[in-house]
Amino acid sequence: MPQEKRHPPESRRQRGLQTLVIFRRSLIYQTKEFFQNSTLHGVRYIAETGRPIGEKFMWFCFTSIGAVTALVIIMSLWEKFQTNPTITGLDTDFHNQNVVFPTTVVCPEAAFDHEKTYEKVYNTLANYDEAQAQMYTPFLRLLTSLNFESIRDAKVLSQPIPQNLLDAKTIREWAFEGHISCENTFVSCKYRDEEIPCCDHFEPIYTEHGFCYAFNSRFKSTATEDVKTGAPHDLYETDKKWALFFVPNSTSSIFIFSNEEYFGSDFNAQIDWSEPQLVEVRISKKNTYTTDDARQLSIGQRKCIFSDEVKLNYFPDAYTFSSCMKQCRMNKAIKLCKCNPPFYKPIANVPMCMVKDFDCLDEFKTNITNIKDCLQCELSCSKTVFNIDKLIKIVDRPEAEGVLVEFLTWPIIRYKREVLFGWVDLLVSFGGIASLFLGFSLLSGVEIIYYFTLRACCMVYKNRKELYEIEEQIRLEPPPKIDLKLTLKSHSKPRVGDLPSSAVLKVKPAEESTGQQNPLGGYPRKHEKDYANRTRNYYKTPKVLPDYGYASHARSPWTTYDHSQYMP
Repeated sequence: MPQEKRHPPESRRQRGLQTLVIFRRSLIYQTKEFFQNSTLHGVRYIAETGRPIGEKFMWFCFTSIGAVTALVIIMSLWEKFQTNPTITGLDTDFHNQNVVFPTTVVCPEAAFDHEKTYEKVYNTLANYDEAQAQMYTPFLRLLTSLNFESIRDAKVLSQPIPQNLLDAKTIREWAFEGHISCENTFVSCKYRDEEIPCCDHFEPIYTEHGFCYAFNSRFKSTATEDVKTGAPHDLYETDKKWALFFVPNSTSSIFIFSNEEYFGSDFNAQIDWSEPQLVEVRISKKNTYTTDDARQLSIGQRKCIFSDEVKLNYFPDAYTFSSCMKQCRMNKAIKLCKCNPPFYKPIANVPMCMVKDFDCLDEFKTNITNIKDCLQCELSCSKTVFNIDKLIKIVDRPEAEGVLVEFLTWPIIRYKREVLFGWVDLLVSFGGIASLFLGFSLLSGVEIIYYFTLRACCMVYKNRKELYEIEEQIRLEPPPKIDLKLTLKSHSKPRVGDLPSSAVLKVKPAEESTGQQNPLGGYPRKHEKDYANRTRNYYKTPKVLPDYGYASHARSPWTTYDHSQYMP
C-alpha cells in the first residue's frame, strides 16, 4: 500500500507563518480598500493617494473628533439607560372600590405571662423545686423576646438548667410555653366603628421582635410552623369609619405596614404606647405599580422585582422585599451555624437551633444581620406604603385610653412606573448620534466585519500567489538612497532622466511678428498695444543666476527644467 505523505513539523510551522504573513498583507490591502470605498464621513480622504499630508492630517483630526464626540454621547446615553430608564407618575385612570387595611402589630414590652411561665418551669424543668423554679424562670421569660441581641443573655441564663431537660423540647416550643395570651394583651377592640373580639382578629406571631399579636397579618405562628392566614380585612368607601381602635393591656410597641410584607427586624415601631395614653394615628396610603413593559429591562435597571419573577425557597407565595431579606438572614444563619434560629420560620430538613448553638449565633450575629450581604434583594415592583400624616398623643384623658389607626382620607391616588428609555429608544439614539457625527449605520458595521474577516480570509486563499509576490517584492525592494551632499539642488547638475520637481513649467516666449493683423480682424486696440509692448520684455531675457564655478553643459531649455529663472 502506498504510504501517506507526511510533512515534517518544521514545514508545517513555516507554512503557518507564511499564511500569517500573507494574511497580514491581506488585512493591509483590505484596510486601504475599506478607507477608499467606505461611506463613513471623511475616511476616504485619509487614505486617498495623491492627497497632501496636511490635508490627510486635517481629515484625520476631523474624523477623530467626530468619533470621540459620538462615543462620549453614546456612553452618556448608555449610562442613562442603565441607571434611570423608568419614570414614575400619577395614574389618572384609577378609583378604589376597596382598600386592604394595613397590618397592625402589637408587641408587648413584657411578652411573657408571669404565672404561666413559673408554673410551667415548676412542673417540668425544676421538678417541683421552688428554688430551682425561681432560678430557671428568667430563661423561659427571655425566650419570649429572644433575638440576636439577647442571645448571649439567654446562653448565660440557661447554664444552670440541665442540658437533657432543655433538649426535651425545641427552644421555639419552650418559648410558646410561657408567652402572654391574647386575652392578657388587649382590653377591647373596634373595627370600622364596630365592636369585634380581639383574639379572633389578632393572631400570634413569633419573630425577631419576640412574641407579638398582628391584625391583618399574612401568617400566624405556632410552636412548630408559620401558618398562612385567611383573606385580609378590607375597607369600603361606604363604611362608617375607616379605622381600627384597640386598648392594649400594657406598654407596647406598635408597627403599621402593608399586608403584602412579612414582619421582621426590617421594621421599626411607629408608636410606643403606655398607660394611660390616647394615641390617634392618621395614615395615608401610597401604592406604586410597574407596567409590564418594564420586564424588558433587567432587575438592576428597573431596581424592582415582579412578584412572580423570583421564587423564594422559604416564602414561595409571592416575592416581597421583607421576605427576601428574612430569607437572606436565614440562609446566612444556616450556613454559619448549621441550624435555623428559633424566631424564624421552621424549615423542613433543617434543625432548629438549640442552646448549644447560641454561642455560634452570638459570634456571627453581625454577619447574619449585615444587610450588605443581601444586596440581591430589591424592592417589589408593586409596593404599598402607609405614611403617618398626623400623630396625636393625649395623656390627660385616662377614661379614653387606647390606640386609633385611621385613614386621613380615602385613598384615591396611585403611582405608575413605566419605561421612559427602552431598547428601541436606545437603538434609535445610538443610530442618530453615529449617523450625525460619522455617517455610521448598522450596515456600515456589517461592512467593517465583512472587509476584515470574510473578505480578508477569502483573499488569502483565492489570491495567495499574488500576495506572495507582493510580499516578496516589498521584501526585496532596496531602501531609498539618502543624499548627504551639501549642495543646493537648484544649482546642481541635472542628470539624464531627472524629472522636474516643481509644478511650474517653463513657457516658450512667443515669437515677435511685425505688422501682423489681429486674427479676429482689424487692428489691435490702443490699450492692447500698450499691454503687449509692456509685457514683451518679460519673455526676451530670462533671469539666470551665475554658474558659481559649476560645470555647465549645453542643454535644451525646453527639455530640461531650470529652476534658476524663477528664483529672486
